[in-house]
Amino acid sequence: MGLEMRFSFVMSVLVAASLALPASAMEGGQSAYLKGYRDFLTGVIPSPGVQIRHDLYVYGGTERTTIPQGQLKLGVKQVSNVLGVTVVTPYRILGGHYAFAVRGGVSDVDVDQTIVTRIGTNRRSGGLTAVNDVVINPVTIGWHAGHFHWNILTAVFLPAGDYDRTRLPNTGRNAWALSPQAGMTYFDPKSGWEVSGAAIYLYSFANTDTNYRSGDMLHVDFAAGRMLTRAFKVGVVGYYAQQLSPDSGAGAILGSRKLRVAGIGPGVTYTFTLHDTVVNLVAKYYREFSAQNTSQGDSGTLSLRVKF
Repeated sequence: MGLEMRFSFVMSVLVAASLALPASAMEGGQSAYLKGYRDFLTGVIPSPGVQIRHDLYVYGGTERTTIPQGQLKLGVKQVSNVLGVTVVTPYRILGGHYAFAVRGGVSDVDVDQTIVTRIGTNRRSGGLTAVNDVVINPVTIGWHAGHFHWNILTAVFLPAGDYDRTRLPNTGRNAWALSPQAGMTYFDPKSGWEVSGAAIYLYSFANTDTNYRSGDMLHVDFAAGRMLTRAFKVGVVGYYAQQLSPDSGAGAILGSRKLRVAGIGPGVTYTFTLHDTVVNLVAKYYREFSAQNTSQGDSGTLSLRVKF
């Protein structure tokens, strides 16, 4: 089971496009956590071994917001490739299986911004293809009881991505963040039904270049589906993101604005074996709604997950 791959490289992922706009809640109007990253079987820690996960993420959205200076219109297009490695060890902590993980990626981001004021219109645009911040999960612990599976972890977001305070688009946030998370899955192999969900709390430290600290965030990801065959599952996926506390620091000149957005759509999985290796394909589409102080649009993800 490839556990002999004895590197300490570790799990989960993040890709964030931080768009340096003073007009949005959270700096750039985007959370560091990739919305909807946790989906089917998110509460399950697999048997000891190594899991490789690659996500192709595509997003397009717009924001129209009233700001003190006038009216803001923002357009965002993003394509990200995210690679994550999870190592499940044979060791146990508090009776649960211990795992660790790391993930990172590259994003291509295009942004158009228009601000209309009483004295005129200011338009800016920019594009960037660069590396994202890195996410490390040093500790993940998972348990199983019958049809129920659950886990807890803490993710650390490292400011390793490309960042320039004078640039409109950025693929890094220039700020550390901590994210305790919990996931749960109910899966009945006989009936084929599954319900999964995860709660993600995100605490961001200050961006020292801008003296801006984004407020705390709560993300909820969920997925529900049914196996139609031993290989094919169909279902629904969704997420909700809510900023719990206002931004702060000298750079937060617009006060207590808070981000909020929800998304929902179909999800399908296809599982097969290739040379005795289990391969899982996951396709997801999200349509966003109820956005506040952030962009609203559509996203799609194609995910390849291989277990050794």
